[in-house]
Amino acid sequence: MSTKTTPKIPPQLLILDAVGVILAGLGLAERLAGTNLVPTALRFENYDIVMIVVGILLMVPLVRHIVNAARAGR
Repeated sequence: MSTKTTPKIPPQLLILDAVGVILAGLGLAERLAGTNLVPTALRFENYDIVMIVVGILLMVPLVRHIVNAARAGR
């Protein structure tokens, strides 16, 4: 019998991913829907694009961890 173990995902990566999802979602909402969810004091030129890019970059470590775990066969 072979027992498969599920790979352990570090909590730090989950937090980074959650923050990335929130940032990317806010950026997309600002860009595509024209909402005003970000306070005026925090806005600058093309802030929505910056939020999308930073959000995606924050999601990359979790994806890399999952891909590396799949390659290692864990």
